[in-house]
Amino acid sequence: MLPLERQNRILEILAVRKAASVEELCRELYSSGATIRRDLAYLESSGLLCRTHGGAVRMEESGRDFPLLLRESENTVSKDIIARKALELIEDGQTIFMDASSTVCRLAEKLSGFQRLRVITNGLKTAGILAEKDGVEVYCTGGRLRGNAKSFVGLPAVSFVEKFHADTAFFSCRGVSEEAGVTDASEEEADLKRTYLRHARRGVLLADCSKLSLQYFCRICALDEIDTLVSDIPLSPPYVLPSAPETATK
Repeated sequence: MLPLERQNRILEILAVRKAASVEELCRELYSSGATIRRDLAYLESSGLLCRTHGGAVRMEESGRDFPLLLRESENTVSKDIIARKALELIEDGQTIFMDASSTVCRLAEKLSGFQRLRVITNGLKTAGILAEKDGVEVYCTGGRLRGNAKSFVGLPAVSFVEKFHADTAFFSCRGVSEEAGVTDASEEEADLKRTYLRHARRGVLLADCSKLSLQYFCRICALDEIDTLVSDIPLSPPYVLPSAPETATK
């Protein structure tokens, strides 16, 4: 098991149990005590857990953001399914907003064979992926770089987005629920995503099933403020939106 896979598995275990001992993690992950302790030290330094005597406990996640590197290795099959569905919503000649999320990065990887696409993004990695694509003109917001998230945020990023209008805004989130709407862990990311929505004719949320019914600290928008929710599973109310194309719910 690669270190990143093992670290993600530790977080999954703590998400269910809230706490686990080093001995338990060694047994479940077939790893040595030294290896698990190194993983716990790294995850604690990233603000993702709190080490205790002989183990670790889950940190409160509602106000915390996860490093892009960790998010990229989560639910990879689901993200591929979502990216393929979202691809059907893009046509030649369109202008689109793309955020810095790992799911939108997966969509960016699939943007091949298009002509005259314009993409505005605050994602450092998203921009790098798109720079290699023929037929795609890339605009990067600039602003303050959030190192772990590989995203540009702040007033300069918001002001840059406000100069443009797009056909579609593709964005993700940390949680989505009927009561709280679409939420994120970062106030700055949420602010930028709201700006994307205000300046796009259509808002498309990409969210795998693990994010449904979750609520995080910062509200992006209400469910009825987006046009389409693309997920990896068939959706049922309240997540089926009136304007959602059939491809988004299959």
